[in-house]
Amino acid sequence: MDPLILSFAVVNGLLIGGIYGGVALGLSLIFGVLRVVNFAHGSLLMLALYAAYWLQIWAGIDPYYSIIVTVPLLFGIGFMIQSVIIAPLIRRESALVVEPLSALLLTAGVYLVIDNLALMAFGPNVRSATTSFALPPVMLGQIPVNMPRLIGFGAAIVVAVGLAWWLKTTRMGRAIRAVASNRDAAALSGINVPLVYAVTFGIGASILGLFGSLLATFVPITPQVGLNFGIRSFIVVVLGGIGSLPGSIVGGLVIGVFEAIASQFVPATSAAILSLGLFVLILLVRPSGLMGKA
Repeated sequence: MDPLILSFAVVNGLLIGGIYGGVALGLSLIFGVLRVVNFAHGSLLMLALYAAYWLQIWAGIDPYYSIIVTVPLLFGIGFMIQSVIIAPLIRRESALVVEPLSALLLTAGVYLVIDNLALMAFGPNVRSATTSFALPPVMLGQIPVNMPRLIGFGAAIVVAVGLAWWLKTTRMGRAIRAVASNRDAAALSGINVPLVYAVTFGIGASILGLFGSLLATFVPITPQVGLNFGIRSFIVVVLGGIGSLPGSIVGGLVIGVFEAIASQFVPATSAAILSLGLFVLILLVRPSGLMGKA
């Protein structure tokens, strides 16, 4: 293979992988605290993509500027889903058990409802948003680097670092870490556990609000677009290590680079299948993930 083509594939894989990792950060945070797999994760990203698109169509707001709307909007949606839909199921458990099967199945139901409502409201047509910014590719030697993808990659790194810093230094961040470590001890210390759950779910969704605005300029927007990102996010979280924010980024990079290189030898669909094989192989060697704790 031409070294230039291989280098281009690696760079492109790093960018896409970083975006996968950034999208998966919210899922990793939610699972690390609530111990509930959010099957509606991809659907919430789809809502953010549509929000950025319609804000441009109706209000003329550039997708990058729409962040000021999509981030708080998705935080509110996530907060509501946890407080109104999931919390009652958790409260029914005698000891505030946060991993009931009913909650896991409920998020799958939320995914089905959101996706089908979007299909009914927006139809199956593919839409896309455009930015008013001039974003020519950046040359890395002889390799052109797509600027919107580079922005998404940079956002993933900034969010991961910023979220880790926030969790360590702020009062609510420390409360979230305490609940994730020992729910019962945190409650006995006076921490409002239900509020922490709702805020955590809201933060996880707000991250999707950010990436929805950033990805709207180059990702085809359809009611089904969230499914692919939802599946990839789950794979990335498990591969990197459940509950590990750095692990999400690392897992995304591994999947992105592997698929980019594999697609140079086999069709893209086959590369995706091979990435699942790599996923299984790594878990056989490290069941807790690349950066997860046993």
